[in-house]
Amino acid sequence: MKMEQKTNSKGLAARILGEQPTTLQKNFVWFMLLTLLLWPIGFFVSIFFWDAPIRSSIDEICRWGVTLTIWLYPIYLFPLIRLWFKLSQKMGFIWLFYLCPLIPVAVFYLFITLASSAYAERKPEGYDSSTYKRLNEAYALDVNHVYYWYEVLEMADPSSFKVLSDDYATDMHHVWYEDSIIEGAEPATFAVPNGDISRLAHDAHDYYMRNRPLHVADMGSFRQIDNNWALDSLHVYYLDADINSVPVGDYRTFKALNGFYAIDAKCVYYRNNIVEGADPASFAVLKGQYHYGQDRHCVYYKAYGSAIRELNTLKHKNMEDGLWNAFHTDGKMVYNPKLMAMPEGTDFATIHKVECYRDWYADSKHVYYENRLLPGANPKTFVIFPAHYVDEDYVSDNNKDTDYSHDGSHVYYRDSLMSGVDIASFICGYDFVAGQSFAFDKNRYYQGAPNSRIEKLRQRK
Repeated sequence: MKMEQKTNSKGLAARILGEQPTTLQKNFVWFMLLTLLLWPIGFFVSIFFWDAPIRSSIDEICRWGVTLTIWLYPIYLFPLIRLWFKLSQKMGFIWLFYLCPLIPVAVFYLFITLASSAYAERKPEGYDSSTYKRLNEAYALDVNHVYYWYEVLEMADPSSFKVLSDDYATDMHHVWYEDSIIEGAEPATFAVPNGDISRLAHDAHDYYMRNRPLHVADMGSFRQIDNNWALDSLHVYYLDADINSVPVGDYRTFKALNGFYAIDAKCVYYRNNIVEGADPASFAVLKGQYHYGQDRHCVYYKAYGSAIRELNTLKHKNMEDGLWNAFHTDGKMVYNPKLMAMPEGTDFATIHKVECYRDWYADSKHVYYENRLLPGANPKTFVIFPAHYVDEDYVSDNNKDTDYSHDGSHVYYRDSLMSGVDIASFICGYDFVAGQSFAFDKNRYYQGAPNSRIEKLRQRK
C-alpha cells in the first residue's frame, strides 16, 4: 500500500522520466510540454508545404519528412524526452538531456537541406546524369541537350550555350530569350547590361526588350531614360509590350514626366503617341493622376485633349479615388472619367460607373457606354455579363466583360443593341489558348469560332 501511494505521488515530470527529477530537470520537462501550445500553428503552416509542385521522389520524401516531424510531435514528444533522459544517464553526460529540443529541429533541418539540394531537384526526362549541369533556375544542359524549365530547348547547341542573365542566353547560332529565339539578334555581340536590370539588351545593330527588337534608327545616339522611355536622334521608344516608335521632336530636351507622359521642346508624348496640339512649355501631369495632364489650352486624358480648359473651375463628384472614377460638370455639360462630354440631359446628381474598370455609366434614366447612349436600356436592371476566361484546364468567371451587357430585355455590344439574343444562355469571354474573344447563346455564335473548349462550356450552359 505504501509503495502504491509513493508511485501515485509522483508528478507528471517524474512519470515521463521514470524517476524523480531534480528541480532543473522538472522545469525543463515543463518547458518541453509548453511547446505543445505552438503545435497547432506548426500544423497549419505545414499544410502549405505542399502548395508547390513536387519536383522529384526525393522532394516528396522530404516534404513528408518535415510534415510528419510536425504532425507527430505530440505523439513522440513524451517518449523522446524519456529516451533522451535515459540515454544521457547511461552515457554519464546529464547535460545531453537538455539538448533534447534539438532533435526534432535537427530532423526538420535535415529534410529541408536535402529538399534544397541538387538531389531533390527535378530532372529532365532522358537527361544524361554524368554531364547534367544546372546553369541557373531556368536553364540546364548536358552533353546532348539544353533544357529550359526541364524541357528540351530545340535548336540550342549545348557545346556553345551560355547564360547571360536569368532570361537571356546565347549559343554560336542564336540568341535566346527564355525559350524563344530572338530573330535577327547577333550572338557574338549580344550583351545584357547590368544583368538585365535596365530591361534592354543589345547587339551591334539593335536594342531588344525581352524578345522584341526596338528597330533603333541611330545606335550611336540611343539612350535609355528609364524603364519606360528611350530615344535616339530620330525616334522616341516607349518600352511596353507593344513597342512602337514616334518621331522625336527635340532629342536634346527630352524629359520623362512619369511612366506615361514625356515632353521635349516641341512635343508632348503619352506612351507611344504624340499628344496632338499639346503645348510642352505649359504641360504638366496633374498631381497624383498618372494619365491626366493639363496645358494652357485644356485638360488631357491619356493622349486626348478634352473640352475642359481648367479642371478646377468645375464641380466634381467621386474625386476621393482620383479622376479615374470622377465625374465633372460646368453646370451645363457633364464629363465622364475619360473627360468625354456626356449627352445633353445626363443627370450629374445620379451619374455613376456601373462597374469599376469598365466603360458603362448610368444615371437615373439612362445607360451610357463611354459617352454614347444605349438605346432603350433600363438603368435599374442593367448589368454587365461575366467574362469567362478559358484555358486548357480551367474556366474562370470572376470578372466582368468589357464588351457585352444586358438589362434583362436587351443585350448590348458596347453601345449597340443586339437582336435575337437568348439572355439566359448567353456566354462571353476570352479563349487564351486560341487567343480570341467569343460570345454565343444556345442558337448561334456572335463572336469567335467553335472549338472543343468553348463547346464544352456551351453544352454546360
